[in-house]
Amino acid sequence: MGISPIQYRPWKGERTALNLRVYVILKSIFRHGLKSTGVKILLILAFLFVYAFQFVSVLLFGHETLDAGEMSSNFNAFGLALFAILLTAVITSDLISEDLSSKSFVLYFSRAIKTRDYLVGKAGGAILIMSLLCFLPPVLLAVVSILTQSGSDYWSSIKVLGSTVVAGVFVTVFFVPYGLMLSSLTKRRSYAAVGTFMSFFVLTIISGAFSEFDSAWRVISPAESLSYAVDWIFGQSLPSYINEGALFAFLASFIIVPALVLYWRVQRQAVGK
Repeated sequence: MGISPIQYRPWKGERTALNLRVYVILKSIFRHGLKSTGVKILLILAFLFVYAFQFVSVLLFGHETLDAGEMSSNFNAFGLALFAILLTAVITSDLISEDLSSKSFVLYFSRAIKTRDYLVGKAGGAILIMSLLCFLPPVLLAVVSILTQSGSDYWSSIKVLGSTVVAGVFVTVFFVPYGLMLSSLTKRRSYAAVGTFMSFFVLTIISGAFSEFDSAWRVISPAESLSYAVDWIFGQSLPSYINEGALFAFLASFIIVPALVLYWRVQRQAVGK
């Protein structure tokens, strides 16, 4: 009985577009996050403790326009920062670490995707989930406030709505690069989650200790620096001890440095190092 040679048969189907592959990664992370019990609990608790009273106040008590100071204070609540940190730790802890542990990079990069595309999909999914806490509720609150205002100065209210959108985007994105970076540094999701959560509090403790001597050190607390940035977006005055240059330098480094480290780590894994 002869041996039939194995011959190459070209695949006649259509290749999926690159942006569709990125979309699949993003959608998978978003759907997986919404199925997570921890994510659901955090979102429900955050709405009850951070936003519920604000919605009730807007609906029951009269107001002439959407006030920038009030919207800024909604973002600046310590509870929002706390829930954002917790949600970041839960969402991002396994996004990279699980791929490191299961060696899934071989599967991802066997397709025609680049490090950038992989990170866009991973970060995009995390940002979509974070938006359910940091973007959608405050923007919805602002819209409800405009619809129920008694005054006729809608233009001022719309400008505050615009500031709310900008602040919502900023707060949504702020914690994600840092959480992803820590996830890329370990194969254990528990280490990444605890590291993300605890490092924020370490910075807060250091900020509190040094601010006893100079209040300008408050900028190295992620929660407080985020609060100052939101005040600035809404046109509120910053405390006299806060240097705007130092504040924006810290905020930029808190986003850019983790993003660069994350890219470097994933790039090394993509080439098998």
